Amino acid sequence: MEISPQSYSIIFDLDGTLVDSAPDLHACANILLGEMSLPPLDLSTITGFIGHGIEPLVTQALTAAHAPQSGDDLQNSVHRFSEIYAARPAQYCQTYPGVIQALQQLKDQGLLLGICTNKAHDLARLVVDAVGLDDYCTALIGGDSCEKRKPDPEPLFETARKLGPHPFIFIGDSETDADTAKNADCPFFLHTKGYRKTPIKELYHTNIFSNWDQLIPLLSEYIS
Repeated sequence: MEISPQSYSIIFDLDGTLVDSAPDLHACANILLGEMSLPPLDLSTITGFIGHGIEPLVTQALTAAHAPQSGDDLQNSVHRFSEIYAARPAQYCQTYPGVIQALQQLKDQGLLLGICTNKAHDLARLVVDAVGLDDYCTALIGGDSCEKRKPDPEPLFETARKLGPHPFIFIGDSETDADTAKNADCPFFLHTKGYRKTPIKELYHTNIFSNWDQLIPLLSEYIS
C-alpha cells in the first residue's frame, strides 16, 4: 500500500517499540548491582523500570535492591551504569520481528523517519547503529537532547522539526509515549507488545498493532 511521502513524517520510540532492549538493560543493571555486592533483580522487575531514561531506571533498581542512596552515590551509579551499557549496548538487544521490513517499505515510499527516546542520545546512538536502524531513521532525539524529556512534547516536536515541515505520527509502546502524543496532540499508534503496564483502553491512542506487519496497512488506512 502506498503512503504519500508529502503527507506525514513517522516518529518512533526506541525501547519496546523498535527494539527489545530489556535483556541488555537487565544484564547491565545486574552487573552494576553485583559490583555493589547487591542481589540481582529479575528481568520482569527491570523491564518495569524502562521508559523514563537511565537515571530513573538506576534509581528504581537500587531501590528494589534495597541499596542506600545519596545524591553523589546515585550519580556515580548512573555514570557507572552508562559505562557498562556503552560497552555492550546490543549484546542481547534486537529489533522486533518485522521492524526492518516495515522501515524499509516506509523509506522506499519516501517517508522521513525519526526516533524520539528518553534514553540518553549517545547511548541511543550506540543501540541504533548496532542494530542497523541508522540506515532508516534520519533524526534521533534522546532524553538529554532537549531541556525536557517525554512525556513533555518538546522532544517529539524537535524530532519533527528535524524531519521537515510535515505533520507527524508517533509510534510507541508505553504510558510515557501515549502521554507524549496526547500532550503533542498528534496521532499515536500503540505497539502492544512493548513494555506497557496499563490496559490499552486507559491510554490515549489512535490505533494499535501487535505485529509489525500490521503497521503499514494501518498507516495507509489512517492517512488515506
